Amino acid sequence: MAGYIPVSETAVFWENTFFSLASALYILAMLFYLTHFSSKKQFGRFAAIVLRLAFLTHSVFLILRTINVQRVPFVGPYEFGNTFIWATALVYLWTEWRLKEKYYAVGAFLTPMIALYIAYLTVVPRLIPIVRISRAHQQLRPVLQSPWLKIHVSASVLGYAGFTLAFATAIMWLVKNKAGEKSALGQALPHKNTLEEYMYRAAAFGFLFQSIMIITGAIWADTSWGSYWRWDPKEMWALITWFVYAVYLHARFTQGWTGLRTVALVMVGWVAMVFTWVGVAWLLTGIHSFA
Repeated sequence: MAGYIPVSETAVFWENTFFSLASALYILAMLFYLTHFSSKKQFGRFAAIVLRLAFLTHSVFLILRTINVQRVPFVGPYEFGNTFIWATALVYLWTEWRLKEKYYAVGAFLTPMIALYIAYLTVVPRLIPIVRISRAHQQLRPVLQSPWLKIHVSASVLGYAGFTLAFATAIMWLVKNKAGEKSALGQALPHKNTLEEYMYRAAAFGFLFQSIMIITGAIWADTSWGSYWRWDPKEMWALITWFVYAVYLHARFTQGWTGLRTVALVMVGWVAMVFTWVGVAWLLTGIHSFA
């Protein structure tokens, strides 16, 4: 059984303060992105600045958490969730920097996803008794004291970040399709072909890192438990998620699939990803229960 790491009240205060500040800035950035998207006012660049401030503030939180737990903050729902949110912001900001203000509209759909993930860490545990997300500073269990932890979890959060961006773009496609190309809402969004390409690249990015996560997890399992695969619920749902996106990428690349059926596959893949992250943790038990 892992023990707890003694942390001063001052250290805990600053850690919680930077988490709360980062959360507030993420939500503020969401409001500015939505305002830019809905009113056509030039809030996009300001929203991007606020999102960068949120990302930097969140980075400080993760640094403080690393110092306080004396390891990488990758273990448990609270630490993994924060790292996942941070990675999601990083991946989006990188694409926004490359594509410039042309894709500020994506921020109006991506930042609500970040707000949803923050709500899972903060609001949901107060509403649903089964969801217990502890901020305690725990020591690593022996099985987690491995160099594979950094590689495995890093790949996982980057894969989830790519899938989140793909899902946000899929929602944009649906909105565009429903509104029509000539409507005011439709004209505020990029062309559907452009959105499909953006969705494809985000999904391919997520699929790459999901593959790395599964492979490194298998190697780590073999070194820890003597077998590459143990039919654990987390392993199975990670594989299901991987399979859904594999079908999507294969269908698009080799069969030329486009339109609603590819959007549907991306959305199903995101649901499988969320269940792998959230559902398995609280509804199923297995060798990943410690995480």
